[in-house]
Formats: sequence, C-alpha cells, structure tokens
Amino acid sequence: MELREFIKTALLEITDGVADAQKEAKHGTISPAGIQQTADSVKLGVSALTAVEFEVHVTVDKGTGSRAKLGVLSSFVGAGIEGNSSNDSSRSSTLKFRIPVLLPKAQQQ
Repeated sequence: MELREFIKTALLEITDGVADAQKEAKHGTISPAGIQQTADSVKLGVSALTAVEFEVHVTVDKGTGSRAKLGVLSSFVGAGIEGNSSNDSSRSSTLKFRIPVLLPKAQQQ
C-alpha cells in the first residue's frame, strides 16, 4: 500500500469511527461540543484539535525507468513475495509525524 493511501485511509477511519461511536453511545458523550480550550486542557490533551501520531515503516522501491514509490511495509513480511531479476532497488526507513485533526463534535442534546 502506498503511504498516501495508508494515511488517507487511517484518517478517514478515525473520523468516521468517532462519528459512528457518537451515534451509538448510550451513556456519555464522545468528543462533546462546547469544550473550552484552556492552557490546562491543552496540557491534558483535551482541546478542539487532536494530533494523530503516525510511526510507519516504509520502503522506497525504484525500478529502472520508473519513478520511486513510497509504500508502507506490512507487519506480516514475506507473504506472497517472489524473486525478481530486474534492476530494482529498495530502501526502508521509519517515519514519525503528527497530523492535527478536528474530530467531529457530538450534537448537543
């Protein structure tokens, strides 16, 4: 899976998951509307924005005559991998980053 598709899917799943949980919550409120942002709330990690933290292991595959592609490594390495006699090269790295997300707010009742 390419990195951009992984990030997009993860962020959409998180925000859609919050919205689904809000609809089904019988007790309490998930991501309530009207949270006041103060210095103390930010220190506790409670604010309008939340940071989604990523730590992904990626591989860069560059084949002859094509541009490099950045893909997320699977946690189950080795499944379905076949040898290749082309002049491909690959390198792997770990990326860590945060993306700010404004989660959907629950409807006030």
